[in-house]
Amino acid sequence: MKNAYILSIEDSRTDIVLMNRVFNKEIPNCEVKYIEDGESAVKFFETNQFVENPPKCILLDIKLPKMNGLEVLNYLRNKKKVKNIPVIMLSSSDRPEEISETYELGGNSYVEKPKDFKDLKQKLPEIINYWLNFNK
Repeated sequence: MKNAYILSIEDSRTDIVLMNRVFNKEIPNCEVKYIEDGESAVKFFETNQFVENPPKCILLDIKLPKMNGLEVLNYLRNKKKVKNIPVIMLSSSDRPEEISETYELGGNSYVEKPKDFKDLKQKLPEIINYWLNFNK
């Protein structure tokens, strides 16, 4: 049986370290894989590894190098075999046009990144719990 995992597409090393800390302490049974730019994410979407064992959900930042999160979302939503993977935009941006575009492109949720570690420690497990356990 293949391992279930969450894919985080995030370029901030600080955010990755903090998210990893939360996953390790608060959601230890959840494996997370990280990709740090949009172009690498698209290349990963083309691999057999991704198609044969897609993540349970994707946490996607908008402000990514090489290809932004909205472009990545659009690309993913046009891949028939994996277009139903929940994509949660987790971004520091609160621009209404980016939020609207996320939903227009087929994003499942838009969550503004928590401003501090305490807030991240509370919200990230709630997000993961909802998308992995409650949303069917």
